[in-house]
Amino acid sequence: MIKRFVPLVLIVAGACGGSDGTGPSKPPSDISSMGVGEVRVLNPTDIPNGIDLPQGSGARDYVIIVGNTSSAHDVVSNYVVKADKSAGDAFGVEASPEVVPQYSRQLDQVPFARTAQQAIDNKVRAFERSGLTLRGSRGPFDLSSRFSARRSAQVSVAAVPAVGDIINLKIPDASSMNLCQNFIQTQAQVASVSRRAILAVDTLDGPPATLFTQAVLDSITTEFDNITFPTDSSYYNNATDVDGNSRIILLFTGQINKLTPPNTSGGFVGGFFFAGDFFPPADQGGGAGTFCPESNQAEIFYLLSPDPTGRFGNVRSTSSVRQGTRGTIAHEFQHMINAGNRYQNPQVSSFEATWLDEALAHLAEDAVGRVQRGFTDLQTLTFNDVLPCNSPCSQANDFNAFFFQNLARLTYWMVKPDQFSPMSKLADTSLATRGAAWAFVRFAADNYSNGLPRAFTRALAAGPDTGVRNFTTAAKAPVDSLVEGWLVSMYADHLGIAGLDAKYQYRSYNFRSVMPPVARSVLNQSTATYPLVVQSVGSGSNFSSMNRSGTGTYFRLTVAAGAGAQNVKVLDTSGNVATFPGEHIYVLRVQ
Repeated sequence: MIKRFVPLVLIVAGACGGSDGTGPSKPPSDISSMGVGEVRVLNPTDIPNGIDLPQGSGARDYVIIVGNTSSAHDVVSNYVVKADKSAGDAFGVEASPEVVPQYSRQLDQVPFARTAQQAIDNKVRAFERSGLTLRGSRGPFDLSSRFSARRSAQVSVAAVPAVGDIINLKIPDASSMNLCQNFIQTQAQVASVSRRAILAVDTLDGPPATLFTQAVLDSITTEFDNITFPTDSSYYNNATDVDGNSRIILLFTGQINKLTPPNTSGGFVGGFFFAGDFFPPADQGGGAGTFCPESNQAEIFYLLSPDPTGRFGNVRSTSSVRQGTRGTIAHEFQHMINAGNRYQNPQVSSFEATWLDEALAHLAEDAVGRVQRGFTDLQTLTFNDVLPCNSPCSQANDFNAFFFQNLARLTYWMVKPDQFSPMSKLADTSLATRGAAWAFVRFAADNYSNGLPRAFTRALAAGPDTGVRNFTTAAKAPVDSLVEGWLVSMYADHLGIAGLDAKYQYRSYNFRSVMPPVARSVLNQSTATYPLVVQSVGSGSNFSSMNRSGTGTYFRLTVAAGAGAQNVKVLDTSGNVATFPGEHIYVLRVQ
């Protein structure tokens, strides 16, 4: 439930005269003593009379972030921003002139974030959390046989099937409300077997050779073996092996194609993982939620299949399926590892919170892309790193598969930072929330991992806590500090502010470089600008604004040389100092 507090008023008033900023002792509310690059954290008790900027001789520039660090989900504070001082534009995104002009490549043809995929992923994750129960320690898995060969004797569960073998599988019906009770029984032909993967194609789709060349089939399992499996495993712990064959099943099936409506504009469903496949298929005495009739008792992905004639709804070429499922596999493998380890851990009583589970899965796309391209975990990537060539080229394919979607989702947050929080329950429906969650975890991995981001994400995946408590435990920092650092960094990153502490920079990305061209494409802008919305309080400004817990609202206070004293107040509508839960004011002196 969203909790609402009385509206607040942020008033910026100008006055003539005042102190010159000198003196033996200044209260925290006097920001004239701040040096360029300094960040000051103010609480309501620090500013009983507002934030003061006495008259000074030089021009000064500040960013004021009204932050909400309540650890409760989706606590909203509403307020109005009013100003009397003279300033420039009242609202807008900021240009990044030091990097924008170099970009001649356009991204208009890059696919946007796939809302259809998100909808199915959300539905599957929601059913897992509501329909499946983690109840501590369990006995051994029921390793009953499920592989059967059409042409030969029974293949044992621990055995690895050969190319050409037929295996019996169940596919959860993701169009239904109960994925355990509603499923499709099918058979699939094994088309490629590697050290870590069993690639199978649904027999209802046709023989594998009519849909893929053997080279493409083997390229899928090779990429999984050499890139995706070891990368995700090193970031999120080893995958479970409930069927004892040391491999993951990649099932390409037209049943996934049916989940994307014909001629939809919301992208396509690339596939999913379902935690019900870890559970026994029959009740072993634990009752509802502890078993799943659909279960294959195996680690398995259900993936989009080539469909050259559109028999399952939309025409899908082999190349589009190959490209469109690369990021899906990296993403869903994190979900598989996370859910599997929580299922087997007797200390864990619930699956990971939606926002953090999705943030880690989106980080898996980033991590796999980095390894694919030969980047290190903390290499500072510019736009020319992630997209050094025009499409078609292999680097452009990697950019589309592993990098673009995260940057697109982050763009949606940056244009509405007050409305979407990384820790929000809206992660099950909001692209902006997911983009913020990815960036939040990325920031913590950069700055709170002691230079070991994989150790940090392994700790998150291991639990046993979930959500905010899991996140702060792994980071060894309170939520207040994490939110402060992230919000300031989203403005200050690689802006070149003198004296700025390194903790207010991303190590893994130069967002001032990568975001402008991405935002231009996503927002259909004529020019490339850094998309973070910063409201510049100007003469007659009157903004209705809000804060959701875990995020903040950005304001710009620019003072010309010789300007009079300034005073900034954060008030409720009664004229009192605002004291909403989690309120912090972050002041950054830019110049």
